[in-house]
Amino acid sequence: MEKQMLMIVNPRSGKKRYSDDLLEVTNIFNRHGYNITVMNTTGSGDATRFARELGGKYDTVVCRGGDGTFCETLNGLMALEKRPEIGFIPAGTTNDIAHTLGLPTNPIKAAQLIVSSEALPYDIGLFGERYFTYVASFGAFTACAYKADQKLKNKIGKLAYYLEATKTVKDIREIPMRFVIDGKVIEDEFVFGSISNSFTVGGIIKLSNDQVCLNDGRFEVFIVKNPGTLKNWVDVCTSVLKKDFDKRFIHLYQGSHIEVKTLDGSKLPWTLDGEYGGDNGDMTISVKKQAFRMFRPPMLHEMVEAEEPEQIEAE
Repeated sequence: MEKQMLMIVNPRSGKKRYSDDLLEVTNIFNRHGYNITVMNTTGSGDATRFARELGGKYDTVVCRGGDGTFCETLNGLMALEKRPEIGFIPAGTTNDIAHTLGLPTNPIKAAQLIVSSEALPYDIGLFGERYFTYVASFGAFTACAYKADQKLKNKIGKLAYYLEATKTVKDIREIPMRFVIDGKVIEDEFVFGSISNSFTVGGIIKLSNDQVCLNDGRFEVFIVKNPGTLKNWVDVCTSVLKKDFDKRFIHLYQGSHIEVKTLDGSKLPWTLDGEYGGDNGDMTISVKKQAFRMFRPPMLHEMVEAEEPEQIEAE
């Protein structure tokens, strides 16, 4: 019996035209028993609408696009009571989700992984009433993710973000804030913060295998206090690049329920999975544990769990 697949495609994502590989990708799925329906997005919100209105009729939904398109697709699927298994063919600029999950960025290899791997559980975050896959962030440089020109991103890749970042340096400011992370209260003045389920944020902040678990019901909270002097800024940036975080200014927590509030009444622009998430001064973020199943390689902890021998009680 043929399995039914919905493929949601953002044809504008990435440097390479998807049509160059479409035939080979669909052939891979056809050879493994899938009957495929392809829906191309033409604007923001299309992926969510396709997933919500059509996703329930399919065994598998595959998204081809950037991190933002994948986030849109999941927002649509989360409206379904019974969710299909999910595959992702990355075609964005930073591809943070792909790097976190170990997904190939080559579309042929990504399709081969979908048909050859097991769908494994994955957590998702809820930001107010909107779901995000791997990061919600505010503060220094976060607006670059959605302000960088799409055509420029397609031409020069990550450099487009760095060019946008040079325009925002003058706008960096500290914000008095309160975080309540699973009941723990943190108050200070911060210049950046992210709540993530990812080994990498923006390709710059990188966390290790022992710091991140993708399906444990907890996200990582990475917040940076104002370093103040130029020397301290250099120290902070250097520590991030070395993954040896300067504890004077950088704090890393984990939690499943995070409340964020600005203490001066201001509203901050947030970024959700690389897209504009609105201006908010008082926000609640919660983690939905193992909300969906996705075709991906197993993480280190999953491989260890699979290898643990079954314990047999002595008679």
